[in-house]
Amino acid sequence: MVHSSQPIFFRTALAAAISLVGLNAQAQTAPADATTLPPVVVSATGYPQPLADALPGVSVITREQIEQSGAQNLTTLLQVAGVQVTSNGGPGQSGNVYVRGFGGPDVLVLLDGVPMNAQDATGVAYLNNFTTDQIQRIEIIRGNVSAIYGSGAIGGVVLITTRAGSKKPQASISVTAGSRNTATVSANASGQVGNTALQAGVSRYTTQGVSAINPAQLSNANPNNNGYGNTTMNGSIVQTLAPGQSLGLRAFSSKGRASYDSYGAYASPTDTNLSSTSQDLYQLFSDNQLTAAWKSHLSVSQQSTTNTTENFSAYPYSGTYRTRVQQLLWRNVVQLGSGWTATGGLEWQSQGISSITGSIPSRDRQAKAAFVGLDGSVNGNEFQLNLRHDAIDGYSGQNTGYFGYGRELGSGFKAIASYSTAFNAAPLGYLYAPYYGNANLKAEKAHSVEAGLQWSQGANVLRATLFQTKATDQWQYDFTTSTFQNIASSRTRGLELTGRGAWKGWAYDANLTLQQPVNTSLPGDPTLQRRARSLANVSVNHELASVLYGAAVHYSGPRWDNGSTGRVTLGSYTTVDLTASGAVSKDWSWNARVQNLFNKKYQTVYGYNREPLGVFVGLTWRPAF
Repeated sequence: MVHSSQPIFFRTALAAAISLVGLNAQAQTAPADATTLPPVVVSATGYPQPLADALPGVSVITREQIEQSGAQNLTTLLQVAGVQVTSNGGPGQSGNVYVRGFGGPDVLVLLDGVPMNAQDATGVAYLNNFTTDQIQRIEIIRGNVSAIYGSGAIGGVVLITTRAGSKKPQASISVTAGSRNTATVSANASGQVGNTALQAGVSRYTTQGVSAINPAQLSNANPNNNGYGNTTMNGSIVQTLAPGQSLGLRAFSSKGRASYDSYGAYASPTDTNLSSTSQDLYQLFSDNQLTAAWKSHLSVSQQSTTNTTENFSAYPYSGTYRTRVQQLLWRNVVQLGSGWTATGGLEWQSQGISSITGSIPSRDRQAKAAFVGLDGSVNGNEFQLNLRHDAIDGYSGQNTGYFGYGRELGSGFKAIASYSTAFNAAPLGYLYAPYYGNANLKAEKAHSVEAGLQWSQGANVLRATLFQTKATDQWQYDFTTSTFQNIASSRTRGLELTGRGAWKGWAYDANLTLQQPVNTSLPGDPTLQRRARSLANVSVNHELASVLYGAAVHYSGPRWDNGSTGRVTLGSYTTVDLTASGAVSKDWSWNARVQNLFNKKYQTVYGYNREPLGVFVGLTWRPAF
């Protein structure tokens, strides 16, 4: 059992986060910061709008923030946005992300607009297999937006955008090295030749990792370090056919290989197993300005996730299988005038899972959807309405809706409220995987309400949100029957405080979540497995003597998990990361990162270790053209 108590930090984090709403008067005294605009987001409506105008709760991680953080793995970045991350060990090991108490297939992950959640028995998008070098930006919607994005968006959506071409020639080569024999080499180049924009990038990441399993907790585990290697490639070509008319092709590939250990009766202390995960995306797309007020996007895509296990004799889990999603998407944005915008379109998906070796049966299904949206403002009142109809094989047609309302109160304050409904169709692996699949699983359904108060000025956007989502038939793996089952009813409710901006030369990004994700179908409303009731993250940076210094603090409250002898408590923990970056010359820059500064020992999954103290240093060459 892992225990840690951080009551002093939690009270401090709570007070600090709540005090964000008191920055109003202080920020007004900083005119230099007030001229800086908050980032633009596209996830809340489907078209660009300032962060302060978005009614759903959205967090943004830009390319600049990615480089400043020095983070080499995507899951490390997501903590800053108030996302709870679990991992069965170090880099490359299996894991999960939770948003407002929902995880796995209840958090939809999109890569360049294409769903990445696998149709296997995990339902996750294998974010542990994503490195950061080929990512341009990330947007995270916290809360139910199924009416905008369809099945899988009950808890929220993670939108990942890969790096794209640029009109001005750009190139870079980066090298990073550090603890645990970790090394990264990446190269990127982009530019435009005539009417053709080009981009290409490749990166290689390797680490010896940590010993994933703690043998004192899980018997017969190998205490060796579990290494990981990843090669990611990304490229695009976009041809401008005429003003406002373009045709493009995009390709992305992430291939990771990790060693991992088994435990228990079928394992031995000398076992070392290997697993490979390959994620590939190919996309052909067209962006067209049909009229002065009408923009259209049409894309056809295929993404596949291939998993291979080696040297693992515990039948039937060895083998190779592939899940895929083929998507045809037509999305439109029409400016109606007087501040009103309409959106709408059609989506078709073919979802499948097939066995290359092993015993997983091949399954396929079709999913079709139509969606419309309308948003705008009148006399200080902001409205957003989204409606969507999904028809997925094996389930009756599902209608979902989102209605959001914002009221300008003056002096930068805005009241926000929303009501939304959602559903989620079970991944094919949940239904048909050998031994643990359950073909009788019902679709999850949910409805959510939110009420919030936001203050924004210049770069500063602060928000306090009360939220509640009630779900029926939520899925859970039942350790008694060893199959997936439906929970009759569950609920998550809580308070979320977020703040992002700049004040007197300091940039900050902070969040605090107090939540109660519970199973309301059982007596006493017990907390759902591995969900923390409290989360807090604070990151700040400040430039001094041409060096940008940064610090990030991550806190998680206690969670329960299944241990070797029954239910155990994983204690709360706090970790601290430090960063620094600066220029060596016009073309050369450096960065440094200290991860887990105080070498905190903690676990997010029972029996699996997380990374200790690590120091990493990088050098980047970016020539001026």
